[in-house]
Amino acid sequence: MHYHIGMDENELESSLTDRYQTTVPARIRKLLGLNKRDKLEWILDESGGVRISKRNPETLEHGDPTVDAWLDFLAKDMANHPERLVPLTAEMYEDIVAELSGKRGEGVEGLPPTLEELWAQEENNK
Repeated sequence: MHYHIGMDENELESSLTDRYQTTVPARIRKLLGLNKRDKLEWILDESGGVRISKRNPETLEHGDPTVDAWLDFLAKDMANHPERLVPLTAEMYEDIVAELSGKRGEGVEGLPPTLEELWAQEENNK
């Protein structure tokens, strides 16, 4: 961390890497009670400023650290190996929904029976 002469103790600085990553200064980590793998919320205000706070696990959709770890793994794997990604076909989608519902041609909560119906549902939700 670089300190400038005259810099206020509440004015902390960190640099961005080539991958847009940064280190949270130790003082901020302590004040926010941050631990490895914690989530941060970045809030933009009307004046163009940014407020960063620790994301409360209760505000996450699932709040399950195992799910978070799995989603992080998937995101990294997709970024590192995009050649492994396979487009979802209508047949693959219908097979997945049939497996979940126990019957072909029947949807489950949140998933209609066909990919076309799913796309239409997504368009209606926009």
